[in-house]
Amino acid sequence: MIGPGTRILGHVASSDPVDIRGVLEGDCQTSAHCIVREGARVLGNIDAVALVVAGEVDTGLLQAEKVEVRASARVLATIRARVVAIADGAFFQGEVEIVGAPAASGPPLLKDRRKGEREEPEPA
Repeated sequence: MIGPGTRILGHVASSDPVDIRGVLEGDCQTSAHCIVREGARVLGNIDAVALVVAGEVDTGLLQAEKVEVRASARVLATIRARVVAIADGAFFQGEVEIVGAPAASGPPLLKDRRKGEREEPEPA
């Protein structure tokens, strides 16, 4: 954990989950989950199994199996993932690269947990 009020200059590498609540000026690499909390800031690349961004990330590349950008987030980056969810109200500027998704399966469907309903894709 990088606590609130803490500023790290350098690369963070971990096999355990990384919870960022302060400022990281450098890359973060973990073979587990990573979360950038609301009020936190990352200036560097992030490579994780799963990534949740609720704070600010200004970087070159966010790479994970699954990336969730919450409504409070401000992200300037390229996202490379199999599954990407960007909440309504989030600020995102960059590119999204979907990797490893089977082409014939169609778009992924997400369940809106707030309503308990399944979101269906718009008919073509």
